[in-house]
Amino acid sequence: MINNDKKLFLVDAYPFIYKSFYTYKKNPLITSNGLDTSSIIGFTYFLLNILNEESPNYMGVFFDCNKENFRKKKYKKYKSHRKITPTKIVNSIPYIKKILKAFKIVYFNSNGYEADDLIGTIAKKAEKKGFKIYIITLDKDFLQLVTKNIKIYNPSKGYYKKILDKNYIKKKFEINNPKQIIDLWSMMGDPTDNIPGLPGIGEKNAKKFIKKYGNIENFLNYTNELNGKIKENVEKNKYMGILSKKLLTIVTDIPYFNFIENNFFIKKPDLYYIKNIFKELEFKKLLKKVYKYYNKYNN
Repeated sequence: MINNDKKLFLVDAYPFIYKSFYTYKKNPLITSNGLDTSSIIGFTYFLLNILNEESPNYMGVFFDCNKENFRKKKYKKYKSHRKITPTKIVNSIPYIKKILKAFKIVYFNSNGYEADDLIGTIAKKAEKKGFKIYIITLDKDFLQLVTKNIKIYNPSKGYYKKILDKNYIKKKFEINNPKQIIDLWSMMGDPTDNIPGLPGIGEKNAKKFIKKYGNIENFLNYTNELNGKIKENVEKNKYMGILSKKLLTIVTDIPYFNFIENNFFIKKPDLYYIKNIFKELEFKKLLKKVYKYYNKYNN
């Protein structure tokens, strides 16, 4: 368990909601009233595991906005290949927010920005106030935010470690500064989000160029040192590299979005409210995990 004196846990909600939905897709969980609760129960299990394992004092949960964000305005193809959010997931969000409210955990979304930007802004502002921050996510983009005091908490098993820090990034990506991950992916592109990158540059060359030039701007200023097809491709598509960096960079300074410490402090959960929600959703087995967490407030 992490020491929680001034530890702030920031949860990137949608990756876990989607993961839950697709985990149960072949055998969805349906209530007697016909409500698909696959996303809700999966996210709630995940939440309770974090609460019981880490006993956080400070936490915030973040959702993407439903309206067009600034990245889409810069580049219409941004995430354009992704399917529309399934209606069953959309319908699950109000219930997930009710559950968070019952657990006295604050949640946020903001038009024009993605959850990444809200988390990035709060993480940097909380860091200035002396907090240690753990970003709970399955999204690799957050690695660019890692510092001595900001780390990635990845609950999944397998490829990623549980806590991703500067040492992990240095070993995995062969770079010294986590911010250089943005430059690395700006060169390579990222098909997950439809980021174009620079044609013909793969991971091996991108790492080599970052070591030599430090960032994509310096690299693009010295294309005269390149040869052959790579030189031709890069010089024709310089603007795509710069655009890619703008799309990949997480905003960390949303002016109106402030870190107010007391808002993130988790208070004693409302057991009566939780029971009523769980009764409606027909979550019987989950109550054991709720009592385990609730009893910590009574000891």
